[in-house]
Amino acid sequence: MALDLKILVINLARSTERRAGMRRKLELLGLDFEFVEAVDGRDFDVQAHPAYDSPRRRRAFGRDLNGGELGCRRAHRAILQRMVGEGLEQVLVLEDDVVLGEDFLAVMPSLLAAAQHYDIVRFLSAAKIARLRRRPVLPLAKGYSLARLETTPGGAYAYLIRRHAAEKLLSRMQRNWLPVDTLMGRSWEHGLNWLIVWPALADYDRAIDPDISFARYYKGAKLSGAERLRYRFSRAWFKINEALGKRWVYWSRWWRDRRLLKQAESRPPEDAARREETAG
Repeated sequence: MALDLKILVINLARSTERRAGMRRKLELLGLDFEFVEAVDGRDFDVQAHPAYDSPRRRRAFGRDLNGGELGCRRAHRAILQRMVGEGLEQVLVLEDDVVLGEDFLAVMPSLLAAAQHYDIVRFLSAAKIARLRRRPVLPLAKGYSLARLETTPGGAYAYLIRRHAAEKLLSRMQRNWLPVDTLMGRSWEHGLNWLIVWPALADYDRAIDPDISFARYYKGAKLSGAERLRYRFSRAWFKINEALGKRWVYWSRWWRDRRLLKQAESRPPEDAARREETAG
């Protein structure tokens, strides 16, 4: 089944095996796609990078981004710039270690037909997401649904984004201090409505070594002296604002989400089936 959708796959030029693997997987699904060269940030002098805001990053997280994180952000930013420049209305972005679920082709038409109800759809599958508070927003095909999470997990290995959302994210990417997936989740700052598909419709291949260092998940600060002392307060302030922001987004959209779900559930089954058939 062909999808009327631009699919861009991020791949480092040196990662030839991963490129070949993704090509096999997507061609097997009959999908049209295009590889986009990733930015290899291993040799970046991160602190000297003109678009990087080291002081802000260190105040919030106690350490700098690593080169892989900065390179990843630049690759995703280039895709967003391309969307805006070419007038692409909606793009599915995949990293080259993604694994698409067996229902992917069956669910995507109903998801694309619901585009007016989201700005970004993030395909997330970490085990902890199953334990997080989430709220169904709109039913999709085969028992899947669009859902809203109360928190903001990481992950940019697969997402569907509309052009106006790309424009808004780009306006916040002039000075880098957050990984792209973290930025994407901060709706209380950029105002974008991002949702997930649940159950998970995509995952990343945990058998493949990541091209981006998992040093990003190190929780300890790497500071000393006055900077370390200041961090205790700046980190607490950051976490308080983040916690309040997440909960504001989740609960302030409760009424709209509930109304949309009730409207969808009240439609006759034959209408829903017809919409899916039309979308496909």
